[in-house]
Amino acid sequence: MIVRSKFLPLVGLLAVIIVATLIAACSSEEEATPTPVPVIEATAVVEATEEPVVEDAMEEVEASDKLVNADWMLENLDNENVVVVDLRKEEDYAAGHIPGAIRLTPNPVFQQEDENGVAGMLPAAAHIATALSELGIEPSDTVVFYDGASNLWASRALWAMDVYGHSDSKLIDGSWNYWSANELETSTDVPEITASSYAFTAAPDLSIIAGWEEVLESVDDPSKIVCDARSPEEFSGKDVRADAGGHIPESANVNWNRAVNEQGVFLSTAELREIYEGEGIQGDKVVFTLCQTAVRATHSWFVLQELLGYETVKVYDGSWTEWGNRTDLPITTR
Repeated sequence: MIVRSKFLPLVGLLAVIIVATLIAACSSEEEATPTPVPVIEATAVVEATEEPVVEDAMEEVEASDKLVNADWMLENLDNENVVVVDLRKEEDYAAGHIPGAIRLTPNPVFQQEDENGVAGMLPAAAHIATALSELGIEPSDTVVFYDGASNLWASRALWAMDVYGHSDSKLIDGSWNYWSANELETSTDVPEITASSYAFTAAPDLSIIAGWEEVLESVDDPSKIVCDARSPEEFSGKDVRADAGGHIPESANVNWNRAVNEQGVFLSTAELREIYEGEGIQGDKVVFTLCQTAVRATHSWFVLQELLGYETVKVYDGSWTEWGNRTDLPITTR
């Protein structure tokens, strides 16, 4: 056990149920490698011969205006006010994507090393706005993100847009995994893009982002709790990805992928509530989410804030990359 301060480690290692689509743990470059799913090869738009049958992926999930299902996406493929952004690798996009989708590499856009040398931090608004401008996105657009990793990077993108005040960003439930597995309409066409002059105009929403000082308060404050979205091995200190392994005292471990099924679709509200409340993460507490570089953490933030309706959920953007590399913060492996 490592203890770096007066705080006494009290949290026991929590058992975590690993879902069938366990995605490989994060690296500094990308938080996960998606489980392979069938890729629809195409040289042109694949036209359905009859109305596609799409399971109601959100059947038991409480409505959130930031989560749409495949049916909604199919109905809005020709909506000129809806911009679909594919966050997968270039070769995956080239093999087939949602018709009309434009591609963006998420890591350099939504993460950047800060002035203190902490990797993976949220870049300045202007940095993200430049990338959005290159895609021709306007502030009035509905921007729908998807990826090949159960909305991991998509949630990071949506969270960043929320921080800086874009009015309408969404995720597709199940993301590409669900779309591909259900053989929905795809294309290999690359849309023509006319650059815009995107600019964020609102003040940053600091209510959904936290620094280490605020997170430290959770150790001695029972009204606050850290939801650690990393794997059980990282949480226990067996998988060390910083100068020290382990976790923040009094934090709870809920591996991010427990929130989705084998196709990356979010579990029902009742199932999600049972998982998180069962680990002590209650809606009446201030919840800080973290992982290694705050990608898995944004996925858990989305679940808690958007699907469960928790009042105060903040992403600790420095996450374990910052906490585990400092010598003045408490760490435990108990």
